[in-house]
Amino acid sequence: MKKLLVAAAMAALFSGTAVAQEQAGGSSAGALGNVNGEHIVAGAVGLAVAAAIISNSRGTTIDPILPPPPPPLSCQGDDEINDDGFCVGSTTIVTGTGANTFTQLVTFTYAPSAQ
Repeated sequence: MKKLLVAAAMAALFSGTAVAQEQAGGSSAGALGNVNGEHIVAGAVGLAVAAAIISNSRGTTIDPILPPPPPPLSCQGDDEINDDGFCVGSTTIVTGTGANTFTQLVTFTYAPSAQ
């Protein structure tokens, strides 16, 4: 897009300087016609812009260096990661003694860790 704008500006610059000027018959105009300082400056600017476009189009780009990906998250033992991204574990708690022994399954959640 940038090169297109520069090329369009250069074309507009040259189209504005190419104006025909009529001379009366028997004029002593040389082979160059009526070339003045304005035409020379416009030509020099146009050549400079063209040179800049050509040198810029040959440039190289450097690929950005991406940081390494984060380590995968994991849970402890056989615990699994649920849909919300938390680890879900379970354990059995035994209470009481003798004939009054009770077991109860308890589930818990915790944040996964990087390993």
